[in-house]
Amino acid sequence: MHINMKYYIVTIGAIFISLGIGILVGFNLNYDQELSKQQAQIIGDLDVKFEELRKKNNDLETKLKEINTSYDKTIDYINNNSDKLISEELTDKSIGIISINGNSNSEYIENAITKADGNVVFNINLKTDTISEEILNDVSTNVGVEIKNESDLINYVVESLKNDNARENLKYLEQVGLLDLNKLESNHTSYTSVVLSEETNTKDLAKHFESIDKLLVEKLKSEGKYLVGVENTNKKISYIELYSENKIATIDNINQGSGNLALVLALKDENVVGNFGISETAESLIPYK
Repeated sequence: MHINMKYYIVTIGAIFISLGIGILVGFNLNYDQELSKQQAQIIGDLDVKFEELRKKNNDLETKLKEINTSYDKTIDYINNNSDKLISEELTDKSIGIISINGNSNSEYIENAITKADGNVVFNINLKTDTISEEILNDVSTNVGVEIKNESDLINYVVESLKNDNARENLKYLEQVGLLDLNKLESNHTSYTSVVLSEETNTKDLAKHFESIDKLLVEKLKSEGKYLVGVENTNKKISYIELYSENKIATIDNINQGSGNLALVLALKDENVVGNFGISETAESLIPYK
């Protein structure tokens, strides 16, 4: 999110190069006395313009340093006071957490929601890396529902969360290693939002996302649920851009206080869509209304 000087430097550099070429061309022309006077005048004018550009560049650099210093102070303040800033912001909100192939972010997510007085009504880790045809056939036989592929599996999980007997429906999936049922409260059907976190380290990022995450996003959206995709600053592979392309809110620093605040504000509103956090792709630090 820091403002980058390279865009200004490139522009000014291009001006200098163009002017330099012009001077070289001018010196190679006929050294007529009148031409020499004109060249001298041009060079004098260029010196003045160069000095003006240098001054503007220095002023811009000073202003940008001041802005970035203020930005850093804002982040430090939020990080040091995030618990107070999010207190009671999610009272009476029922929220679910679905992680995919990893639980490392679910603790950050659950802590933020709990500190904001929200209710985490379920916390599920889908272990899609373990999916095989053999396991799906076994699950189909034991749960009495045909599950042939990832789409059927995701549909079964989301449909199960609509029923009071979700624990019974999902228990066998946990036994065969297709998910971890970290939490499932009796009022799980009351959820209106879901926080998503993907942690698969795969070379074919887009293919994996299409086969799992996108299906999950589409299914939850069809149920009228508000979605937020999150990751932490230490991620090896980023899924933020892919989540963003599917029109859901994203947060790239859930392990920081400002990331907690961004999550809570998004979940409170249940309408905002955008990229929030500290990466270069983030539109702003937190959602603003």
